[in-house]
Amino acid sequence: MNTIQKIWKGSPNFWIGRKGYKPELIVIHIMDGTLSGTDAWFANPASQVSAHYGIGENGEIHQYVKEEDAAWHAGRVDAPSAKLVKANVNPNLYTIGIEHEGKPEDKWTDEMKQASASLIREICQRWQIPIDRDHIIGHYQIYSKKPDCPSHDKKILNELVALASQQQANPSLVEEGIKKIEEGLALIKQTLK
Repeated sequence: MNTIQKIWKGSPNFWIGRKGYKPELIVIHIMDGTLSGTDAWFANPASQVSAHYGIGENGEIHQYVKEEDAAWHAGRVDAPSAKLVKANVNPNLYTIGIEHEGKPEDKWTDEMKQASASLIREICQRWQIPIDRDHIIGHYQIYSKKPDCPSHDKKILNELVALASQQQANPSLVEEGIKKIEEGLALIKQTLK
């Protein structure tokens, strides 16, 4: 599998390992600021926050924490609405956090959406996470006191899931399509003789 390009930035704010848990959910966030500002904030030990990834409006992907480790992006829980949030377990232990550049009212760029969908697809393949709205959630679905994270427009989550799903080409269907094209070309050549 080809992995997409990520720029390692690193953050001191994480737990090594996941205390026996593995990634099961992807949490989508909005930075409420810029990619460079988030780089600086996550690099600061005093901030006590991080995420695994940050995506800029231009589609550039920064990585702050290894997926095998627990980033500090979704530890507070308040009236969770996501079905798969575990009772009495810190969500940081079983989630991967992806931050997105901008503010909650901003319209997301196509470059940012495409990069996010590609990253989501890659993470889901790596950890065998289904690409659906039960497993790809907004931060607000864990922490209701952030109702606009990742966006005022909650349809962005459905759009990311749809884009990530479309990018999942079934190899057998692709091969079948190529075979049919080759058969069609052979028929055309015969007809032209």
